[in-house]
Amino acid sequence: MISATLQGLSRVQGGLKRLGRGATLEALQPGLSPTQTRQFLQAAGLPADAQTEALYSWRDGTRTSGFKLDDLQIFPGFYFLSIEDAVHNYRAFVSDPRWSPNWLPLFANGAGDFYLVDFGDPSRPMRHFRLEETEHPIEFGSLSDMMMTLAGGFERSVFFVDGQGYLEMDDLKFATLAAELNPRVTWWTDPTLGGLD
Repeated sequence: MISATLQGLSRVQGGLKRLGRGATLEALQPGLSPTQTRQFLQAAGLPADAQTEALYSWRDGTRTSGFKLDDLQIFPGFYFLSIEDAVHNYRAFVSDPRWSPNWLPLFANGAGDFYLVDFGDPSRPMRHFRLEETEHPIEFGSLSDMMMTLAGGFERSVFFVDGQGYLEMDDLKFATLAAELNPRVTWWTDPTLGGLD
């Protein structure tokens, strides 16, 4: 699974490069050692996790100073939090009744929505926390599944740069791609839920 996570991240990076997202690539910070990531997690009372450690060994999120938020998006709508910012956001939300103490945000939209890893589930699925909602569904079975799906979004031209220079996506095509690559995730495969409506 770790190799799939790293392969997906490499493909996402290649997709950003092909789309000319130089600011995003410039803002990515050098990676951390697994020990450093583990120390941040432990300080927050969260368990060690090989996939999260692999993610942060690739890059320690993005530095936001000196960049426009739209330029930082690693996929449409979301930027990659540094481990310090991830833990800061975790602590800010952990007492919120909509939040679980087992959730660590990894990607943020800057307005209170996150993609987060659920440490309360042994498979470590990725949930989408929407600030205005009460349900926060699993959208990917794991971080590696999410990265492989995002890589597919770049490689199949589901993600694109619009005329104003913003990273955008075709929502219907992404839902179709996500259903294809995540056949066991009901968010994408059940038409009564949000993915394919």
